[in-house]
Amino acid sequence: MTKPAAPVFELQTYDYSANRWETVDTFDTATDNRAEGNAYFAYQLRAQTGPTRLLKDGATHRGYDNPDDYYTR
Repeated sequence: MTKPAAPVFELQTYDYSANRWETVDTFDTATDNRAEGNAYFAYQLRAQTGPTRLLKDGATHRGYDNPDDYYTR
């Protein structure tokens, strides 16, 4: 049985002037055993300031794909 790959978390914020998501930080659990906790903590801090999402292996894990949903939550 093969061992599943360690997840990679990517923290992104939305830049309205550029009209796109921008990566703020990447957390790789294969190289840092605290990466997942650090990713959640960073997400909680950033989510207070505007549209933010946390991707886990490229898929939205926390937050919104549509940045306008942040304001209607």
